[in-house]
Amino acid sequence: MINLFHKKANKGYLLLCSMIVLQIFPVYCRAGGCEIVVQDISNGKEINKKVFGSNFLGYDPKTYENNCKRNIYSYSDFGSGLWDPIAKQNVQQATNIAREIGIYAARFPGGAGATRYNWKETIGSERKHFLFGIDEFLRTCELINTEPIFTIGCLQGTSQDAADLVEYCNGISKDINGKEESWVSIRIKNGRAKPYGVRYFEIGNELYLKGYEITPEDYAGMYSRYYKAMKAKDASIKLGAILERDSWNSEVVGLLKDKIDFGIIHIYPGWDIDVSKMNARDIFLASFSQCGNEDVRIKNVLSLFKRKIGRVVPLAITEYNGGFPYNDPIPYRHCLGTALLNAELLRIFMKPENNILMANHWNFCNEYWGMIANEFKGDYKDLYKPYYKRPNYYVFEMYHKHFGDMLLNASVQCDTYDVSYYNAFKTLVTKIKTGTLIKNNLAQGKWDIKELPGVTARERDGELSLDFQNPGQFNYYHCSKRALVEPNAYYKVSGYIKTENFVDDIGVCLEVQDARGWNVTHSAAATEKIKSAIDWQYVETVYQTLPDAQSVNVIARRIGEKGPLSGRVYFKDVRLEKFIPQIDSKIPYLSVNVSKSKDGKKVYLMVINKNMDNAITATISLQGFTPATEGLTWTLNGPAIDSTNEQNHDNVKVTPGRFKISSNPFAYAFPAHSLTAIEVDSAN
Repeated sequence: MINLFHKKANKGYLLLCSMIVLQIFPVYCRAGGCEIVVQDISNGKEINKKVFGSNFLGYDPKTYENNCKRNIYSYSDFGSGLWDPIAKQNVQQATNIAREIGIYAARFPGGAGATRYNWKETIGSERKHFLFGIDEFLRTCELINTEPIFTIGCLQGTSQDAADLVEYCNGISKDINGKEESWVSIRIKNGRAKPYGVRYFEIGNELYLKGYEITPEDYAGMYSRYYKAMKAKDASIKLGAILERDSWNSEVVGLLKDKIDFGIIHIYPGWDIDVSKMNARDIFLASFSQCGNEDVRIKNVLSLFKRKIGRVVPLAITEYNGGFPYNDPIPYRHCLGTALLNAELLRIFMKPENNILMANHWNFCNEYWGMIANEFKGDYKDLYKPYYKRPNYYVFEMYHKHFGDMLLNASVQCDTYDVSYYNAFKTLVTKIKTGTLIKNNLAQGKWDIKELPGVTARERDGELSLDFQNPGQFNYYHCSKRALVEPNAYYKVSGYIKTENFVDDIGVCLEVQDARGWNVTHSAAATEKIKSAIDWQYVETVYQTLPDAQSVNVIARRIGEKGPLSGRVYFKDVRLEKFIPQIDSKIPYLSVNVSKSKDGKKVYLMVINKNMDNAITATISLQGFTPATEGLTWTLNGPAIDSTNEQNHDNVKVTPGRFKISSNPFAYAFPAHSLTAIEVDSAN
């Protein structure tokens, strides 16, 4: 994870620039109630339990020493509360809780905190810090029976250092050449003879963010070096490549191809919502729609793998949570609404067609985001304070205790709510890349070229070239095409850009702008900015016209008031086409996940009611299954959608219940803003 508290602006921008499409749910509005149909119970696909993962922290203080006042040694020495460095053992209360909720995959040492993590400082008996290091983390994983995954800090050390880590964890031979000590013999000296057998490593964390200044080409080269060195130590390990926005993904996947064992994305629905301008009800109604966006985003990345590599590549969601980094007006990241968001994401991660290798909730204990907390911040006297459980914890507990092993198909018919009125939804719509194009290029005419001293602009056979020598100004908008448009409609502008000896820290793009000008309307949308592209780079964006719009300008654009700016840029195949987004602003109130036990004698339902005001009664039909006369329930709920356990630790809780079943189908009322687990035994 990036330091979410300190880099929220960059993260929000990147989320908006991601390929985001609203999922079309298999839900239909109908009068007369709601119906859940569980189909063909005889079939089922085994659930990959590694979607129930988390993050354990062992941060490097160097990562934050200049911008963070918090005691980071609470992470690197204590695992944020998992480890007692004086007794040299796990904190039993924390590890017991981890077992209670079934953490099946644990990522270490964290997100941005791993960027400069030097693992060689975290082993051995001479350490003064990093006392929750490699061995302690892996011992913890064995204790709670979880799969470890390491984040390799690519801005610290070399590919050889990463290869040494593989040897330390997995190596068998005691020496390299009979002369020098190997990392295996060091591991044995540190008290571990048996190899740990670590299988998964991700190369870097969110290196696409502004501040790292790493291009896709830089990252692909770095990944390739690490791939070669690490696989030479253990060819069986799996390496993951970090992915994010469209252009980054396309270039990275195209360059690395078969070197990618799994892709990595991070998901934080709600990040781009301005919580200061919305009430809690609207915040979460809008955020639920973004979970559907992420479902389609996952499928888009899988399609990219198929196109670029020609084979199926799994995805790891090594960070996810509700994207609410603020404490004002309340810490929404710890409230009931975020727990329901995480439940919805888990439903999406379990879908077999999404091919999720693992998913790691951010994060397990303490820190800023932990699902359990005892306020430990690095002072040993606080290490054994009792833990309280935040709403996010209960989602994992319910799935661990009250959900089966085999995923079943279910259809839902229920009422919906409309998110088209939310500004967050309108913003996302303009970023959509999947939909129907009305294939009539409205920007077919010649470029209207206005002279600017220091810039030579020419058009030949529809291709525009700009030669920046000593431009009179750096903000360039002097070549455009005008097109007539319909009001309050969507249009996609697209084209290809390449550069030649181009020097620019900002980049060039295509922009579509209301023809009355920015100063009058403040209405425009721009494609991704291209800083360097030897080959033609495809760019596109979606723009919604104003209610009184009549025409727009498509502009060859360089946005910014500062240089440097020199070299040549080329534009070709520029198109403006009417666009019908593939979206549905109608979101179903009920979301349903269904499973069965391996022996087929029990059926489980996990149901989210997103209605903030009312319970929803649904008829539940279990096809091919004869239910017993009674069902059991567990319901996660609180006084309101924004309820937390920060003051009253029992404010949001799970309440057990039971109900009578007299027929199949049967009826059940799901309380407002709740997650309900239902268990039904077979009558047979």
